[in-house]
Amino acid sequence: MSEGTANAPQASSEVLVRQRHDADWQAEVAHRWAAELSIASYIPLSRQTVEDTLLELVDQVIAALDNPSIVDEVGRVVGTRLVDIRATGVNSLSLSLDLLRDVLVDQRGNDAVHRVLALVIAIAAGYAAADRQSTFDQQETLKRALLRSKLNADRELAASEARFGEVFTTTPIGVAICDLTGKFVQVNPAWEDTLGYQAPDLAAMTIHDLFHADDAEYLAAAYAELAEGGGSKRLGERKRLLRANGEEAWAYLAVSVLRDSDGTPRNFVTMVEDITELHLLQERFQYQALHDALTGLPNRQFFHTRLEAALANLPPDSRLALYQLGLDGFELINDGLGYETGDRVIKEVARRLERLVEDEEAIVARFGGTEFAMLVWEQEKTPSVPKLTQLINELLAEPVYIGGQGIAASASVGVVQRVVAEADAANMLWAADVALRRAEAAGKRQWALFDPDKAPEERIESKLAAVMPGGLELGEFDVVYRPLAFVDSGKLISLEAGLRWETGGYGTLEHETCLRLAERSGVTLSLRDWMLETAWQQLCEWHAAGHRVQLTVSLSPNQGQDPDLAAVIHRMLAAGDVDPTWLRLCLPVAAISGDNEETRDNVRHLNSRGIKTSVHGFHGSPAELRLVRDLPVDAVRVADELVELVRTAESADLPEVRAIRGVVPLIHACGARLWVGSIRTEEQAASWREMGCEVAAGELYGDPLLSFDVPDFLGGTDLS
Repeated sequence: MSEGTANAPQASSEVLVRQRHDADWQAEVAHRWAAELSIASYIPLSRQTVEDTLLELVDQVIAALDNPSIVDEVGRVVGTRLVDIRATGVNSLSLSLDLLRDVLVDQRGNDAVHRVLALVIAIAAGYAAADRQSTFDQQETLKRALLRSKLNADRELAASEARFGEVFTTTPIGVAICDLTGKFVQVNPAWEDTLGYQAPDLAAMTIHDLFHADDAEYLAAAYAELAEGGGSKRLGERKRLLRANGEEAWAYLAVSVLRDSDGTPRNFVTMVEDITELHLLQERFQYQALHDALTGLPNRQFFHTRLEAALANLPPDSRLALYQLGLDGFELINDGLGYETGDRVIKEVARRLERLVEDEEAIVARFGGTEFAMLVWEQEKTPSVPKLTQLINELLAEPVYIGGQGIAASASVGVVQRVVAEADAANMLWAADVALRRAEAAGKRQWALFDPDKAPEERIESKLAAVMPGGLELGEFDVVYRPLAFVDSGKLISLEAGLRWETGGYGTLEHETCLRLAERSGVTLSLRDWMLETAWQQLCEWHAAGHRVQLTVSLSPNQGQDPDLAAVIHRMLAAGDVDPTWLRLCLPVAAISGDNEETRDNVRHLNSRGIKTSVHGFHGSPAELRLVRDLPVDAVRVADELVELVRTAESADLPEVRAIRGVVPLIHACGARLWVGSIRTEEQAASWREMGCEVAAGELYGDPLLSFDVPDFLGGTDLS
């Protein structure tokens, strides 16, 4: 029996366990939901029927979280179904939304907060629409009863008045009958309960006295239009009314006109449903969707909206400055003092940024994590960009005292300035982000102004970094091999593996550019692993064909510092049958310096397996020489900028050239050979040979080769 066949029952069993666990969880949520609804409202169904119905809704809610495209439809269905089963008590909706929000965030984690918020907002909207339709239906029933009572007054006055009185008195919707001036003729008990007025209080009032000041003019005109017969035959609006105690009440108003048999308008019938709680609930969810939960600041979405509004409403010659801030080294606070302390510092940073611009026309937002943004309308009194960035860091440098410890922060800042007439919101946000990345690359507490001359190049680089993972998946990368040769004889010593990316529309990118983009896109390690595996497999094929050449692989700092590097190398070696001594790893000095003891241990371990190790990016400092002496390193590659310095030097007697020459004996004293790259001419080679360099690479010794060109190249090379 194959391994796959043997594992099939186990895999099937695991799937069944997961499915059973999910079903049990959904049933428990439905049970809790039904219990809370039974307290909030009277539902004329059996408890089991309610739970079965809610279980179906829970299943649809889970499906919507997994498929954002159906969130609005599922929200409408869930809200409508709650109204259908008469779960319409005063607290039924808020209890339902709070329960769903809590259990879904608990199950899915904080990453799902935005999807859960979108879903509960959709449910609230669906509920409101269904409840409104139900109200419409009741209102229509009531209106028909009122009209029948009027039309049949002569024939069955007593019976119709009795029916009307029953509906009028018992309906939970507030109903008031007014004359055409708005004076109250009759109100039902629900009207009194909803707004707090008693019939005697209303005797000296008109319906217009209940309108909120902001809505009074509109409603008065709407009532007049209804009486004149213009526009629609009824009015349905969400508006504010005034309660007897002076408080605002959000209400759904439905207004109709009662007419005589000849069509002459006689009375207004105004029906009122109190939706204050629903309105406040929707406002709360709207606020949560547009604001950062930790600081209360606008989030990225709201900031974008406010930026667009500013560009639309400010004078065309106004000048805006967008500052994007990234807190420096904040992981030290989170890792060293805990995330609770980090959150308190984040909140204090938010408050200080708000105070900094409180006298300006400005908005402060938190984009997430440790990034903030400020939009400032630059006016005569507004500090200049250099001054404001200085003030930002001066303000953040003042310690926040938490538990007796003073904690300070600093920020890197990217800035873009635009005249309103020439600005675009999306472009400004992108430009500020580009400027921030440039400031962060320059070090901590730096700021950078967006450079429009570099914009096309930076946009292309950003695009390439974004599509790089797909390029790796689609096979757009090649491994190329650069000859390394002895300087004195030109004899080949090794082939150095490098990357080449055929991007299509943006040409061919070589190794160093690929590594830089990989750092931005997050595929540094996966690209390293692919390069190692591909190069080792090809080396095995060359050896099998009789071409016994050494393979050198140079890594970037992040690739070399990876704790899993040794494990990756072991897996790679196990996939071939070539001795490990044919592999040389060249690590950057930065990867093995400082506190990177784990990387140094990796170097020692790999060397113990027979893998040759060397370093590149060497500048000749005492610390670097100590590393070469203490680690099993047998070759040192001088940094390319030093090679360029020697090439462009006017004289070999310049102090900097003499300094480089003086380092060479120290490297040899550590038991290592000196290697250089970027050698273009025989004159360069002679200069380095005279200084004591043994191995070189560059145009003089051959351009990088594609894998299928290597066998022919090796066939004409002396490898003895």
